[in-house]
This record gives sequence, C-alpha cells and structure tokens, in this order.
Amino acid sequence: MPAPANSFKARLKAGDTQIGLWLGLGDASVAELASHMGFDWLVIDGEHGPNGLRDVLDQLRAIGGRSSAVVRTRDDDRAGIKQMLDIGAQTLLVPMIESGAQAEEAVRSVRYAPAGARGVGGKVAAPASSQAVARDSFSASLPAAAVPA
Repeated sequence: MPAPANSFKARLKAGDTQIGLWLGLGDASVAELASHMGFDWLVIDGEHGPNGLRDVLDQLRAIGGRSSAVVRTRDDDRAGIKQMLDIGAQTLLVPMIESGAQAEEAVRSVRYAPAGARGVGGKVAAPASSQAVARDSFSASLPAAAVPA
C-alpha cells in the first residue's frame, strides 16, 4: 500500500494559501469540532499544550481526514518524533531547531533506514492502513514533513 498523499505538504510546496487553527486544549472533542469547521490544517500543540502521546492519538483520530493534522512535537527528541509518526501523524512541526545539523537529525528521525534512523515496530496504535504503509515502505521514507519552527 503506498503512503497516503500529504496534501498539506503539497499545498505548501505549491505556494497555496491555507487557513488553520492551533489546538492547545488537549481535547479530542475540540479537535473533532474544529475539523468540521473547514480549516485546511489543525496544529496539535505537543510543546506547550497539555498533549501527551495518547492525547495526540485521540485528536488525530477525531480529526480524521477532514483537515490536515500537524503535530507540534515537544522537542526534537528522536524517540518522541518516532512515536508521533507511529500513532499516525503525517506532518510534524519540530520546535527549537537552531542549526542545520539539528535540522538534519530531525529529518533523519522521520526517515527509514538507510536514509534515516526510523525503525518499524511490531505493533503501533495507528489505523491498520498506516500499519500497512509502514510495512510496505520499510526501506523507503514516508512523505512526512519535518518543519522547523
């Protein structure tokens, strides 16, 4: 199964104007409501918002495909980045990137070997379709966007 298209990334690359909303409440019901409002993207704030891994998972599920979900990670911790991808985040906003070398390492965290440091777990909490993508894309990189803040 091929990786799903990343419409947020494609629209950024095309220079399209997008309107979005920052979610900082850590509540899946709010994320679901916002996803029905017509926003192009919704940022789930894991740096300053009260969002742990399970909170982000619940919000990703609540948003579904109605808006592009952008997950702002707590920091550039490789394990945290990989966990966000494993639960189904497709686009990441990695804060506090202060050098080219640090940006390169963040990008390595989202790519599978040999281009990166991401591995495949035996079981993830993401939907079955995401598991199939990981399985079929083992040696390739998913089109996740690591966007420094």
